[in-house]
Order: sequence, then structure tokens, then C-alpha cells
Amino acid sequence: MLLLPMLVFGQREIKSVAVTDEIVFATVDRPGDLYIMTKAGVIQKFDKDGKLLGLYKNDPAPTLFDPRDGARLFAYFHNDQHYSFLNPAFDVTRTHKVDPSTAIDPLLMCVSGDLNFWILDGADISLKRVNGTTGVVDVDIKIEDSASGPAAFTYMREYQGFLFLLHKEKGILIFNSLGKWLKTIELPALSNFNFLGEELYYPEKDQIKFFNLFTAERRSVPMKQPGRFVLLTDERQFFIQPTSIEFFETNP
Repeated sequence: MLLLPMLVFGQREIKSVAVTDEIVFATVDRPGDLYIMTKAGVIQKFDKDGKLLGLYKNDPAPTLFDPRDGARLFAYFHNDQHYSFLNPAFDVTRTHKVDPSTAIDPLLMCVSGDLNFWILDGADISLKRVNGTTGVVDVDIKIEDSASGPAAFTYMREYQGFLFLLHKEKGILIFNSLGKWLKTIELPALSNFNFLGEELYYPEKDQIKFFNLFTAERRSVPMKQPGRFVLLTDERQFFIQPTSIEFFETNP
């Protein structure tokens, strides 16, 4: 159930947390816990009230990290082409090498459903969906108009049966479950996006913009304060600066 239209934004600040290293990535899991990754590669997990729940460090840091439902976290490492699943305490439960037969130059990798994976192949700028049980590539489709090169793509995630790619120059590219391009939300230099219910949301200037994935309706709300990363749950809003996190309550 989507509660966001009835919420009042940023009514009460709960906590402010200072971080000693620069925050380069932030996201939330489905239950509402917050994860930040610092420049040194440390991932910190906080509950909704700002309590530190755990730390994870790997050298190098994951190229792509997705806490998903909070029970089975996903991390992809481009440097040696492996991916891992972690439990809520950040213990590694499974690690696998990316099969070189699936992609020539895997740049990004994310989970598709519970068993499968999407890979962005930099060799020909194509999307490949790999069956996690058989290892078979069941979707292989080239991204059109990819002249800017593979380095322009910085993040990838599947949500509600759609695939989303973040592009430095274009914004958010949206694909269907077969890898067919559907739409681009044009916003150069966008650093992050996330989801709540049926909506995609992202910061733009002093607004949080929303895009409904099923109706294509758009709306926006003013931000309580600016943030490099802005993350929302039904209960909290997190405004994240390079070295600090502000925790706000979301009041119905």
C-alpha cells in the first residue's frame, strides 16, 4: 500500500549522525534500515532512529551494493568479477565468480527476482539476463544510442519487474523485463534514485520528484533540506550530506 501522498514531510528531526569519511553511496532496505558506503569502502547500517547496527568492509569496496529485503544482501565486485550474498550481520553466505561465458566485459550486475541476474556488458553495451540456476543467458539485447560509452553507466537495479540504469549524461533509463527500453527520465548528473511502493523517486534541486511506474503519473514535494542522497520510507526521511546523516520522522 502506498502511503506517501498522505504523509507530511520532515516534521521532526530525530537525530543527526556525523561520519568521519565521505559518503559515496546510500540506500535503504525494504524494512526501512539505512545503509551508507564511505569512500574508504566501509558500509554502515543504521536503524530508523540512527542506531548503528553493523559495519562491513571489503577491499576493494563493492562496485554495486543492494540490501534488498534486508535478509539477503547483494554485492558485486567488478575488479575480480565475483558477487556475494550477505546476511543481516554482514557475514558472507555465498560467493560466486561471474561465468565468463555470460558476458565479455561485465560492468554492472544486479539481482533479477530471487534467482536470476542482470549484467551490463561493456563490450557491446548490452543487457544480459542470466538464469541463476542454469547459467543460460535468456535475454541479450543491445542498448540503443549508447555512443557515450560504458563508463557513463554508474548504477543498475531491478524493481517491480522493470530494470533501471543510471547514466551520467542522460539520467534514468527504464527497461522492461525483456530488456526493451521504455523511457528515459532525463536528468544529467543525477547521483541517485530509489523506490517507494509503485513510485520511483529522485532529488532535483529543492524538490523530490516521483514517477509512478504503472500509471506514469508525476508529482513532486519540497525537500526539507538538500542532500547528496535523499531516501524515504513510510516512517523516515534520510537526508545525507558528504559527512553527515539527518534522520527525520515522517508523520501521517
